[in-house]
Amino acid sequence: MSGAQTPGGGLLSRPTSLAALAAGLVSAVVALWAMRGLPLGGLVLWAAPLPLFLAGLAFGARAAIMAGALAAALVVLLSNAFGFALFAAMFALPAVLLVSAAQRDVPPGAPMDLSLPLALLGIWPAIVLIALALSVDDLEGAMRDAVQVGLQRLGVSAAEGMVDAVVRVKAAAAGFWLALLMLGNAAAAQRIAAGQGLARNTVPDPTTAGLPRWYAALPLAAGALWAVLGGPVALSLFLLVLVPMFLLGVLGVHRRLRGRPGRVAFLAGFYVLVLLFLQIMAPLLVGVGLFDQWRRRTPPPPTT
Repeated sequence: MSGAQTPGGGLLSRPTSLAALAAGLVSAVVALWAMRGLPLGGLVLWAAPLPLFLAGLAFGARAAIMAGALAAALVVLLSNAFGFALFAAMFALPAVLLVSAAQRDVPPGAPMDLSLPLALLGIWPAIVLIALALSVDDLEGAMRDAVQVGLQRLGVSAAEGMVDAVVRVKAAAAGFWLALLMLGNAAAAQRIAAGQGLARNTVPDPTTAGLPRWYAALPLAAGALWAVLGGPVALSLFLLVLVPMFLLGVLGVHRRLRGRPGRVAFLAGFYVLVLLFLQIMAPLLVGVGLFDQWRRRTPPPPTT
């Protein structure tokens, strides 16, 4: 049984501890490989949370916490404060939080609860953005400088209008990428664990997932804050808390196409439209997600 511990012996005789140790070491090595600028580091960096998810999804949230703590300790010892902050904010903490939320009050063998993890895909990037806004004196100016440097390195003329457009959504785009990164690594880890017969829990049909009822207050609060303060930071905060609604919309499209002829072709065309016309498709998908969330929370009318 996954996560079972053998009686007697030391700490390293326990499967949970061994899994946490291995996962923490591998995650730290992957992150440090990228931070040292070694070959393919920019590519393998995105797999840094995969071992943490594997440990947690196979042996429980405790293993994920132990693995994340070990990996973070190694990164801070062998790197610097910036590397530690980057690793903790982008990989270790979100992986641990997502595993813990999915397994909260869920016994081994039962389907995971996806509602709180889905909410965390919007909440955690928003928390990181708020922390940056509080710790950096001029976050908007820092983002503007970063965009200008990036465009210059690409050989693109840094026109003021282009810089303004990128700055407005830069933080939101980074948060959206973080959400996709976590989803991809979690899905891959669950597939690997299930394939080896180690998965602690099963995965329910993701197209039936919904958000907690209280989550509706967050977009309303973030939208009000943007209306009052304005600026790229407030806009990005508003867009970040809409990410789970966007993902619900994508899942809603998958659900509506299930069992229909030509489903694969329709989905391929759908994702092409999302990539090419994101500014149009994103609000539509958020609307679909809101509708599905409202319909899910509304009880059906009584039958006679």
